[in-house]
Amino acid sequence: MEVKSPKSSRIRIIRNVFACFFSLVIGSAEAHAEFATITPQKDGTLIEDIAGYFANGSGPAIFAGRISSLADPRRRALLAFDIGGSVPAGSTITSATLVLQLSGTNAGPVEVTLHRVDAEWGEGAASSSGGGGAASQMGDATWVHRFYDSEFWASPGGDFDSTPHGVSRVDQIGPYLWNSTPEMVADVQSWLDDPAGNHGWILLGDETRPTTVKRFDSRESPDESTRPLLAVDYIPPCSPDPRGLGYWQRQCPDEEAVTTGPPKEPRFSEWVLPCAERVLGDLGLEGIHPCEAILANPPLACEHLALRKLSVLILNVCSGRYQTSCPIDAIGNECVSPNVGELLHELSFLVLSGSCRRASDCASLPEQGETRSPGP
Repeated sequence: MEVKSPKSSRIRIIRNVFACFFSLVIGSAEAHAEFATITPQKDGTLIEDIAGYFANGSGPAIFAGRISSLADPRRRALLAFDIGGSVPAGSTITSATLVLQLSGTNAGPVEVTLHRVDAEWGEGAASSSGGGGAASQMGDATWVHRFYDSEFWASPGGDFDSTPHGVSRVDQIGPYLWNSTPEMVADVQSWLDDPAGNHGWILLGDETRPTTVKRFDSRESPDESTRPLLAVDYIPPCSPDPRGLGYWQRQCPDEEAVTTGPPKEPRFSEWVLPCAERVLGDLGLEGIHPCEAILANPPLACEHLALRKLSVLILNVCSGRYQTSCPIDAIGNECVSPNVGELLHELSFLVLSGSCRRASDCASLPEQGETRSPGP
């Protein structure tokens, strides 16, 4: 599939959802998702040569397909990405899309398939801008070597799953997507969970006909905007690390500030605030801006103080700093603190009614399906 710009995959769609929360909070089972774009940690081209004398580990392009005749060598492109460098450990991968820039072709449309590689391989110093490659250097992946000149593939041409995990129909010069598939998601998830098993993907073009080779920009391309990208959506693990009023007061004056915490935590104005406004609306408090409540110097009226406390709580929820409801006592398996969802509703009732009361504890929570009106 062709797209107008590889940067289109970088656009973050604001999802007004809450971190690590289930329906007990406000009737939503959605989880807070985040987005990462990852460039390869290594790439290269396997050039068909039974002796392994040619490679292209550090060139500005990678190649997939067959060159001028059926007797001429095949080309296969290798790519590997460091998932753990951009996605927090323990995250759940929900989408994985590969973006490549086609920079040369002598053929019409061909399907280029993506396969999971089963063995480790190297990126050496061999470099060429053309498909013929250059003399193999120590550590290069070649048609027969995983690492030139001492470690070999089990099968010439690379060890990989023969079943495609993704496919794109590639035609003329421009950017192309290998849209997310369940297999690609499973690959990226396994690479996050087990980095030692991360050997990346190999791209296969049409090897049944002559003159089908496609040239894609590599991670060494001089134009950074055309280098390969892996766009990943993921749900980060819960981070039960709530922050207090002072922290959020420091965030609110500069809505472009990035909250501190786990890697790639969402930008405050793009993610946390829209989520907080959505939660306030779901609680019947439409039109209230959490930062106004955070920065205000409220009178001692119960509803004003409750609004400030509610805003702090919701900002912690939306930044993934609270787990779901009702922690359990490790000894007696009893609830040991108030249910967060109950506390949200209770604080919002204070704001709406001005009737001061304490938050209920777990012992007084209603049974499932039972409703309880706020008490004094």
